[in-house]
Amino acid sequence: MIRLSGVSKSYGRGEGLIRAVDEAGLEVAAGEFVMIAGPSGSGKTTLINLIAGLTRPDRGEVWVAGKNIHALKEPDRSRFRAKTIGLVFQFQSLLPALNALENVRLPLRFAGKPDDEARARSLLSRVGLADRVLAYAHELSAGQQRRVGIARALIVQPALLLCDEPTGDLDPETESAIMGLIAEAHHQGTTVLMATHNVALRSRATRQLRINHGRLMVSSF
Repeated sequence: MIRLSGVSKSYGRGEGLIRAVDEAGLEVAAGEFVMIAGPSGSGKTTLINLIAGLTRPDRGEVWVAGKNIHALKEPDRSRFRAKTIGLVFQFQSLLPALNALENVRLPLRFAGKPDDEARARSLLSRVGLADRVLAYAHELSAGQQRRVGIARALIVQPALLLCDEPTGDLDPETESAIMGLIAEAHHQGTTVLMATHNVALRSRATRQLRINHGRLMVSSF
């Protein structure tokens, strides 16, 4: 499902050079649940963005579901991402002109799938937002916006789910509900790659890796 070969991404230059991802090699088979742990600034977000096709590597290749994702033209890459990948960002990007329910339903249109209001409402209910489906982003807390983002990522039943700190700033009860949804998607066949600094979640994964200073390694936690 995912294959990275010699992937590097740096920012800055000279003494200010930051190697966000450094010669990363990674293979994730379809159906795996891989967790990548690391402290803040270790390269987790950059790695997720490289796999999603949102950030272009300086070197190396990123293959997702048989596609060299950065070799695709931008319109084709966007369509591929909409149909194949569910994204949970560390900081949500809900469209302010749409309410929570509309934000969750929107990816179905981009993926060319039929609208499914009932499923969208069900997902919002399962993340504890049954009474906030008509609320707009500015009416939601940061944690509530994160929960809307998770429902939005799952609505298309993606082949690959990429999660960047999906449970950050959530209370234990909501964290459990979110991880339950992600685990359910995994059991239904979705491949999951989750970046987190919360090693307490490691038991959820089938395999754990660690990233530090942009270098991927087998987990020792």
